[in-house]
Amino acid sequence: MHKTRLIVGCGYVGERVAKCWHNRGDRVLAITRSPDKAIRMRDQGWEPFVWDWLQEDSGPISRLPRLDTVLIAVSHAPVEGIPAEETHTRGLARLAPSILNASPEAKWIYLSTTGVFAPVDDGSWVDEESPVGPTRPGSVAALAGERWIESHLTSAHRIVLRPAGIYGPKRVPRWDAIRDALPLKVDPDSYLNLIHVDDLAMVIDWAAEAPLGDAERGDERGEGATSTENLYCVCDGNSPRRRDYYQTIADWMHWPAPIFDTASQRQSRSEGNKRVCAEKLLRNLPTPLQYPSYREGLKSLMSETPS
Repeated sequence: MHKTRLIVGCGYVGERVAKCWHNRGDRVLAITRSPDKAIRMRDQGWEPFVWDWLQEDSGPISRLPRLDTVLIAVSHAPVEGIPAEETHTRGLARLAPSILNASPEAKWIYLSTTGVFAPVDDGSWVDEESPVGPTRPGSVAALAGERWIESHLTSAHRIVLRPAGIYGPKRVPRWDAIRDALPLKVDPDSYLNLIHVDDLAMVIDWAAEAPLGDAERGDERGEGATSTENLYCVCDGNSPRRRDYYQTIADWMHWPAPIFDTASQRQSRSEGNKRVCAEKLLRNLPTPLQYPSYREGLKSLMSETPS
């Protein structure tokens, strides 16, 4: 049976999910702030709503139909004049009444980030049970969004996904710096955590259909902590050292070895050096990831990377 899906934040990830659902025959609604983008969405058979969730006016969303799925894939980038901890919670609070009134049984999928974890500088592993404590504005916004989702929706109607670094077509992290022999201001021995955008889209599609409520009930981590029930870290589980990742790009493209700015290595290590465990996600997915490590993912992208 076809379903009605709403995507809030139909960008790099959301567009892929929209195509997946539309191609399956589902009705896809998408909220965008851009009238030009709305025209392109309509041309693809989606139903766009031009609306900024940080504006007071509820506008067109007051006319939303009954929904089966709500995907929140809004950027965590800072918004001028709004505290980081409110950039998502304000929008969620303005969006929710229209949806909860018309679609109380809808499943909400919230895209957070692995940046919400407390700083780790020794390369140790983190998972859904690990402490949180973000320091960067985008991650602060994401954790506040997690808290809002958990406090306003029952476990049977919510799932939170924490994607690692997203890469894919037209988004290969730092390939241009390697090509141009620019110093990389990172610690080459620190770790990267990655997920290919197509695998992330597949995980979101799985999340939209996965039974929720009683599965994988985790321990509560104290007052104010996000419940681990229906919470998943989304990465391939194979965290490479940055040195290996950048060298692989250089080797496959026949470029000189990457250059690292040693003066910035200590600072970059202090800003984060963790490995994200994907065991819980991989145990629950019905099919394996298409790109189980950065090597398979990069290999699929090298033909499109300008030399």
